[in-house]
Amino acid sequence: MSASSDTSTPSSSSQARPRRRWPRRLLWTGLGLAVLCVVGSVYQAVSAAADARDFPPPGRMVDVGGYRLHLNCTGEGSPTVVLEAGANAMSSGWAWVQPEVAKSTRVCSYDRAGTAWSELAPGPRDAAHVAEQLHTLLANAGERGPFVLVGHSMGGLFVRVYADRHPGEVAGMVLLDASHPDQLQRLPESARKQFELGMKVMDLAPALIHVGLVRATGLFAAIGRGLPERAFAEVEAFSATTRNLEAASAEMRAWDDSTAQVRATRGLGERPLLVVSAGSAAGAEEIVPVFQALHRELVSLSSRGEYRLIPEANHLSLLTEEAHARQTSAAILEVVGKVRTPPVAGEASP
Repeated sequence: MSASSDTSTPSSSSQARPRRRWPRRLLWTGLGLAVLCVVGSVYQAVSAAADARDFPPPGRMVDVGGYRLHLNCTGEGSPTVVLEAGANAMSSGWAWVQPEVAKSTRVCSYDRAGTAWSELAPGPRDAAHVAEQLHTLLANAGERGPFVLVGHSMGGLFVRVYADRHPGEVAGMVLLDASHPDQLQRLPESARKQFELGMKVMDLAPALIHVGLVRATGLFAAIGRGLPERAFAEVEAFSATTRNLEAASAEMRAWDDSTAQVRATRGLGERPLLVVSAGSAAGAEEIVPVFQALHRELVSLSSRGEYRLIPEANHLSLLTEEAHARQTSAAILEVVGKVRTPPVAGEASP
């Protein structure tokens, strides 16, 4: 009996010990994650404070009614070119383009509410609200038309609404690989799923930013790779802020409202328009012909509309790669030239 008792005790004990270890492991794992979150939060806060000190706004902070937006205008001459960035992008993204355009005329880049140096604004982030905030910004800053509006990506939706609401101020337009209001209905299913995934990532990103993971991994910094060193550092810094991603996410969530507003706009009449397409999609080549077809449709917005393909460029490199950005700058200045020398009365439009 005693021998039997002796052999059963260790067996019982060996089975019990692993079960008792699990709560301890979970506890230590939880404590480890908590420590990492605290360290990451401190890292994020310290880095963000350093960025605010190291990267002051290059332009002016302009009051637009209880909050301020950042506006950076350079060069002299008329018409004034106004640069509207795409989703999750900022004024520094025009670092190759703006100096080149400024050699020939005045040019302004800015940051939408909540982005980069601009302060948060109340209300929704649909195209109509963005367009009105830009209108107030330019007026309060003393910038007067005529304007040539340049919209890259989602910025193309915003400039179309601006032109419809303030037609007397707009003399021409350039749409750079611009979003089309019907693209989600006409792109392949794989592209629609990618859009939906992007929305989920942007919704999750603020939490990842808070604990320093986005900054540590440079998750969104790639959107500025290829820009001049200072501009890339600014993009890298601000793309790792909660406010920046929340503003971009709010604009994306307003997609349905923005596209409905764009569909309700009128055309540009005889104002010159140049629609530019990128010839590559960096790993998603199946969407290239669809986007090019959508962009060709946009040409009909103006009786003086034209189409331009930059074959070797992709959606981002139109701005971020110096060689491609030079072609983008040339396209903008082409429209500036047409505004300065309108067609003679009775002359056939191209």
